[in-house]
Amino acid sequence: MKISDLRRFLLGLIGPRADAQIAHRLEPDDWLQIDTMAAQHRLQPRLHARIERGEVEVELPHEIRERWRASHRASGIRALAMRKALHDVQSKLGGAGIKAAALKGASHAWHLYPAAAERPMRDVDLLMPYDRAVEAFSILRASGFEQEDPSPRTPEESLLHDKHLPPLVSPQGIRFELHMRLWERSEAIGWPMPEDESQAMLARAGAPGGHTDIAALSPEDQLVHAVIHAVYSNRFNGGPLALVDLAYLAKSDAIEWPRFWARAAAGGWDRGAALLIHVADHWCAPGLLETSRCPLPIDPSVWAGVPDLLLQDLSERKTVGAAASIAGKLGTGGASATLAAIAGRLRGSDRARPSDGGESDESFAGWLARRTGESAKALARPDTRAVARTTSELGAWLNADK
Repeated sequence: MKISDLRRFLLGLIGPRADAQIAHRLEPDDWLQIDTMAAQHRLQPRLHARIERGEVEVELPHEIRERWRASHRASGIRALAMRKALHDVQSKLGGAGIKAAALKGASHAWHLYPAAAERPMRDVDLLMPYDRAVEAFSILRASGFEQEDPSPRTPEESLLHDKHLPPLVSPQGIRFELHMRLWERSEAIGWPMPEDESQAMLARAGAPGGHTDIAALSPEDQLVHAVIHAVYSNRFNGGPLALVDLAYLAKSDAIEWPRFWARAAAGGWDRGAALLIHVADHWCAPGLLETSRCPLPIDPSVWAGVPDLLLQDLSERKTVGAAASIAGKLGTGGASATLAAIAGRLRGSDRARPSDGGESDESFAGWLARRTGESAKALARPDTRAVARTTSELGAWLNADK
């Protein structure tokens, strides 16, 4: 079966569109591909829980069910370790008077999902004050945290250019990202981004589970972050858990939908919010369009290719993003803007170029040669080119009214 069909079948398993007829036609190799995608996008624990609750009426091969069961158990154990690590970091930073708010899964797993095991995390994301992020980084380094990989920039340089500081790994092996922004700068990502509201959102953050709990963004701000992160920053390459997050967030009584839509229109991200809600309504949370009172109708043809973006190969995201960025420049600025963008990437402008004070052990020439080779190999695959093209088309639609 074609990879695009397998993606849609897998996406159907997280919501009401599981297709039992397709399941009967799947070959062992198809199931292997489905399981590989489910593992890469952290869907196995969620799918196991849905099967156990009787929410999926599809007959799965025994070995697939057992893999998903084992993944759910491992996810639950890891969630406990991550929760402890999060409390330890909160204590260290709080002792220095640094406010930190848990983002995405680091908050959702314990406050939105039926069980934390259903919301696996690759790492723990924390938002903190811009002017204290480097201090927080130093506190954790002094506490035994190690920088995950050599960085092309110093923490001070990352503060100016990046969304988060170089990732740190705790002595217990838990990865942390210290964010000073919730979404990327346009100059860094290669396409237009809404105005950043990170620090105002941090100021409104509080402890959802009581005064002893870890701070999180307000429900409305979490919803805003979900839109910006999934649609504008990532062009849906962050995976289907974004749809599940949205489905749970939308149930909050604290969200006043008219105010949310007014805020979206004022911020210029109402198209992206409507798009995400349409996609979630179709694949994950039927009724969300009505509940949210979404004011913008969107033709299904606009989001027909979103499953391919949600379940794309994560190892090729950088290549897809670069190709989509260059295609966007070509469509809006012509050849001269495109050549300037390519030249900027070759010079390492605003990203990836190691500086004299950075920790990277890779020269810029070496980095450029490696990335060029990786991109050429990826773009030789028809599916990667198709995903890049869909990403570019989606970006053009998002910016059509700008």
